[in-house]
Amino acid sequence: MSTTTPAGDRATDAAPDGTSSAALLVAERPFGAGPRPYTFPEVRRVRVAGGEIVAAHLPGRAMAWAGLVLEAGALHEPPGLEGLSRATGGLLDEGTENYSADEFALAVEGMGARWTWGHEWETQSIGVDVPVARLADGVDLLAEAVRRPAFTDQDVERFLADIASSLKHQWAQPGTRALETYRRALFGPDSRYGSLLDGTPTSNAGVTAEHIRDFHARRMTSAGTLVVAADLDAVDLAALGRAVFDGASGPDGRADASPAPQDPAGVRVLLVDRPGAVQSVLRMGHTAPPRSTPDLVAIDLFAEVLGGSFTSRLNHQLREVKGYTYGAGASFAHGRRVGTFTVAASVHTEVTADAVADALTEVRRMHEHGVTEEEFGTTKTHVLGSVPIRLQTPRGIGGRVREAVVHGLPDDHVTRQYAEIVAAEPAEATRAAATYLRPDALTVVVEGDAAKVLPDLEAAGFDVTRVAD
Repeated sequence: MSTTTPAGDRATDAAPDGTSSAALLVAERPFGAGPRPYTFPEVRRVRVAGGEIVAAHLPGRAMAWAGLVLEAGALHEPPGLEGLSRATGGLLDEGTENYSADEFALAVEGMGARWTWGHEWETQSIGVDVPVARLADGVDLLAEAVRRPAFTDQDVERFLADIASSLKHQWAQPGTRALETYRRALFGPDSRYGSLLDGTPTSNAGVTAEHIRDFHARRMTSAGTLVVAADLDAVDLAALGRAVFDGASGPDGRADASPAPQDPAGVRVLLVDRPGAVQSVLRMGHTAPPRSTPDLVAIDLFAEVLGGSFTSRLNHQLREVKGYTYGAGASFAHGRRVGTFTVAASVHTEVTADAVADALTEVRRMHEHGVTEEEFGTTKTHVLGSVPIRLQTPRGIGGRVREAVVHGLPDDHVTRQYAEIVAAEPAEATRAAATYLRPDALTVVVEGDAAKVLPDLEAAGFDVTRVAD
């Protein structure tokens, strides 16, 4: 017959060595040790066949990542064809001169690899995760896709149909129109920055196979920069470079599009009507410094306190205290030329005006008073602990190398940034908040049921402009 020990009596059970488990209980919660020094892997630069390789050395790693960075982002698109960059890059693995789409996918899968692709305002990055022993084969496939895409009418038609379906769904969801209105207000309707990265259903509908072939020929036949994260003792970098750079001939210049920030004289509220909506989507903020700012660490630390984590001020106030939302946050996005500061939340319709007012209050409080020592210490510990976690994989490390390439940063920028975080003090974050937050020049976009939220917003004293569909 078996018996079960009551939960309340378990503290008196004996441990295997005969010691009472009550004696093993810890009365006080243990504290972690101080942050250990961190040094980013060694970075090597090699010029081969007219291009440059920037490689991080990961001794003993069984996996590797290689990615080609090209100046072929959204800023290079012709006016009216917003979304062309995405369509062109997304088609690279959908068939080449020597592989059908299915054959290409099987070739990637057969070497235990994973295809990666991403695009931004300035650049595109096409890469592959692969066992280091198969890295040369993976880079050959990478070169095949980038240098010899098929772009057949059939493949393009199918892919553009998929994009159209995806955009139709995206634009039917709350938030997309708010984000478009927000960017247009920050940068103006005539700036590429003033629209969404992937364009609109209308702009994408104008993209044709001929546009895609022309964009590839103009922007994606240049040498670019090959980023590698691998055990370099097991890799022939020169051979990888020749595979990617041989025959490259296109231009590699950067886009000359300059952002034109449209800061208002005071807080402005733009209302996007979504009849029947049970929630309002909020986006509020202003333009911000680029990635090259010397105050990057201080900015990101106070932004983490304000809205970067579950325990942030915004989430605590709007979710935990007021119950307006499931979550609220704020962050800085640092681009090559310009950045943005954005507060984001979705709130119950009936509390829209109150949520806007409370969010603005938190931004102003951070601007005027900065951070406390306690919340700064907690945030700093969290950020320091997150850095190594994000650098556990070759692709994670390769992403930071790619960051150096895109933004012209030194090879040891991650090591320097980590050291800056270790040495950071609350006063620096407080100064940065006073310098880089502009609570009197905020653009607030509300996407919600205008019939319900407009009276409350006006009663709260906001000057509201309705945005036409």
